[in-house]
Amino acid sequence: MSFLKCWGDRLQKFIDNPRAIIPFSKKYLYYNFIADKQLKYYEDFKYLSYEETLDTIIDNDRSIVRFGDELFDMIQGIGLYYGNWRQRYDPLLAKRMKQVISSKNPKLLVCFNPEFILKTKEEFKKEGIENQYQFWTNSKIFLKNFYHKDVIYGSALCFTPKYNTTINYKKLQEYFLTKHIIIITSLVSRFNSMNLGITTTFIEAPQSDAWQNYNEIKEMLEEMLKELHRTKGNTLILVSMGSAAKVLVYDMTLAGYTAWDTGQFFDLAFKEIEKIGRSY
Repeated sequence: MSFLKCWGDRLQKFIDNPRAIIPFSKKYLYYNFIADKQLKYYEDFKYLSYEETLDTIIDNDRSIVRFGDELFDMIQGIGLYYGNWRQRYDPLLAKRMKQVISSKNPKLLVCFNPEFILKTKEEFKKEGIENQYQFWTNSKIFLKNFYHKDVIYGSALCFTPKYNTTINYKKLQEYFLTKHIIIITSLVSRFNSMNLGITTTFIEAPQSDAWQNYNEIKEMLEEMLKELHRTKGNTLILVSMGSAAKVLVYDMTLAGYTAWDTGQFFDLAFKEIEKIGRSY
């Protein structure tokens, strides 16, 4: 059943963008066999551990963007489709994503998945996850075109408890309590009781294709910042809206704000911080 669902997603991305068949075919029929040869280009790749990544953005009040395998699919012309969620390919989005991953802004921590990108096919096989290797071939092929040898990158799975098993929720709580938090996500009615910071405010984003509404969302955010008189120093923007989140975090960082590309980590953080709150 999952096989049929997977191919249903693929069929839809080809219907929406027929030209995606070209980069898709290259990824699975060519890059899959040469990707490990690119590892020589990453011998000087510098990155932080999961714990160091979170410590860095909290201690230094930095923004964060997190890129997985889908980034390099998008910039090659392949849209993102996972069940009921999607982000259709858009050449302007791909262009903006290239701008973000190439950033050397000291206020912005750019994150990748070195634990997968730097792993060989043989290592995937030894760990019993050989089927996952194909997800990372585009990353192995194209990351070298964007990263800078004099920049230290973060680990994209820092917010994922399955990988980062030592998330310091107490430290997060203390940081959040110094900020007016604005959360941008879909179906915000789910979080009516959530309060993470001094205040917690929500902006509704589309469940899919958030990029097609990017300008409207950014304008809503800017208007909210004005209406609530939020200063750049005491505001934290948490964004969960797929690929568009990367661009919004980047743009707001350039504007002087701190913004995190969290996925829906704020939901988990709220639940864990609630537990901490009850124990003190």
